[in-house]
Amino acid sequence: MDYAGCMVATDQGSIFARSKEPTAVGDWVHISADGEPNVEHIAERRTQVTRRDPEGRVQVLAANVDLVLVTAPADRMSLARVEREIAIGWDSGAEPVVLLTKADLDDGSHITGLRERLLGVRILSVSAPDSDGLDDVRALLQPEHTAVLLGPSGAGKSTLVNALLEREAAETGEVRGGDHRGRHTTTSRELHVVPSGGYLIDTPGLRSLSLAVDEDAVLATYPDVASFADDCKFRDCTHEHEPGCAVLQAVATNDLSPERLMSYQRLLKDLDYVRRRDDPVAAAANKALWRQRSMDVKRMYRDRDKP
Repeated sequence: MDYAGCMVATDQGSIFARSKEPTAVGDWVHISADGEPNVEHIAERRTQVTRRDPEGRVQVLAANVDLVLVTAPADRMSLARVEREIAIGWDSGAEPVVLLTKADLDDGSHITGLRERLLGVRILSVSAPDSDGLDDVRALLQPEHTAVLLGPSGAGKSTLVNALLEREAAETGEVRGGDHRGRHTTTSRELHVVPSGGYLIDTPGLRSLSLAVDEDAVLATYPDVASFADDCKFRDCTHEHEPGCAVLQAVATNDLSPERLMSYQRLLKDLDYVRRRDDPVAAAANKALWRQRSMDVKRMYRDRDKP
C-alpha cells in the first residue's frame, strides 16, 4: 500500500510521519514510538469540514474544529458564496462565524447587508492592517478552541493569520487591480497556535466550492425560510409555484426577500444534482416525487373547479 505523508505536532516539535490512511489538518493521531515515525491510529473526528472536489469526491478540509471563520472581503463581496460556506460550517458540526475582512474599504453597506441577509450567525468586522476587530477574533480563539478560515483567494486570510499570530507566518500577495482576485499565496492547509491559546487553520482559497452537505445544513443556513415553510400546504413544497405556499406568501408580503429565497433554492438544487449524479436510486426517487407533485397539483385544481 502506498504511504502518504503528514506533519505531526508533538511535544518535541513537528515531525514528518507516514500514514496508510488519509489524514486531514486537525486530526489527532497516534504515531509509532520506535523507528521511522508512522501514523498508527487516527482518532475519531468530532467535526469535519468538507467539500466536493472538481472530480466529485468528498474532500476533508479540516477536522476537529469548533469554529468555521468565513471570510467575506469588502472589496469582492459575494453573499451567495458566504451562504454556501455557512452551510459548510453548519454541516461540519462546528459554528460558522462570518468575518467581513478589509472592513476599512466598507462604507457600511456590506456589514449592513450581511446582518440583514444572514440570520443566526455571528458577524464580525475586521481590518487586519489597522488592527480593527482583531480583539473580537482573538476572543473566539481561546484555549482548546480550534478555528478554520474559509474564503476565496485575496480575501485577506493570510494577512489575518499574521496579525493574529503577531508574526509573519503566512505569505501574502497583492490582488489584481481589475477584479480584486488574489493569487494562491497559501498552498496547503496548516495549523497554527495563536498567542491567546487557541488554534487556527489557514486554508488556500477555493475557486470551486461544490457542497458536500445535507439538507439540514441548508435549513440551518436559512432559518427564516424554514420557519415559513412549516406553514406550507404541501409538506414537500418546493416554494416555487405550489398553491398554499407560505414561503411565497412571505415574499409577496415583503416578510422574506426574494434574493434570500432564490439563494436557498439554488443550494437545494445543487444538492439535488449531486445526489442524483452519485445515486441512481435517488435519481429515480426524484423523478417519482416530481410525478406525484404534478398529480397532486392537477387533482387540487380539478377538485377546486368542481361545482
